[in-house]
Amino acid sequence: MTDISHDVQQRAAAVPADELLTRMGYRAIGPKARERLSRVLADPQLGLATPEYDFHFASRAFSEALCKALAMEPADYLPALDAIENPLIEARHAFKPWLFVDTGFKRADRPGTAIFVLAIMESKRRLRLPPDTFRLPWELQLQRAQQVVRRHMAENGGEVPLWGRIQRYLFCYAEDRKLALSPSGEVVGDASDAGISQASITLKGKPVSFLAAGVLPGR
Repeated sequence: MTDISHDVQQRAAAVPADELLTRMGYRAIGPKARERLSRVLADPQLGLATPEYDFHFASRAFSEALCKALAMEPADYLPALDAIENPLIEARHAFKPWLFVDTGFKRADRPGTAIFVLAIMESKRRLRLPPDTFRLPWELQLQRAQQVVRRHMAENGGEVPLWGRIQRYLFCYAEDRKLALSPSGEVVGDASDAGISQASITLKGKPVSFLAAGVLPGR
């Protein structure tokens, strides 16, 4: 728990929720406002990690209004909120290294397989790395990617359902930068020119993704 969240919790414990929300500028106080206040107070990051807007405040403005309503000094709470929010902003915009499982698949290999099925199975060849990987020095990022490769090979026996036998892994460590890794995790060489396909479908002209959050390339 951060120091500011502890301070906020202590101060808020002495003020009824509806009174606190009134101080923050809410007029019609309903269950959603009370729930948001409770959620932010219980969060060590004071809600800054979750983009939210309730037609009164976005996440940062809510936290600032809360601190102000608790009679905290701007000189104290603004830098403290910055210290929480800045790393979150950095993480939100940073390229997240990931792995593509390359089986050399070609559409002609499965002529009878519906594109809908391929789109559903797309996530099977995209491996996310732990979320803090981008913060590591590049050498440690590579080591982590190699560990994930070896674990994935051991767990799947060198096969990806539908896509076929694993030929290599592409470690995507920056925009348009890739490194080829063997199935045993050894570095093969630069593969920045290698293309990565993605099976997808559209609905009413809009792309439909079956990839879970965090599996999209670099995000």
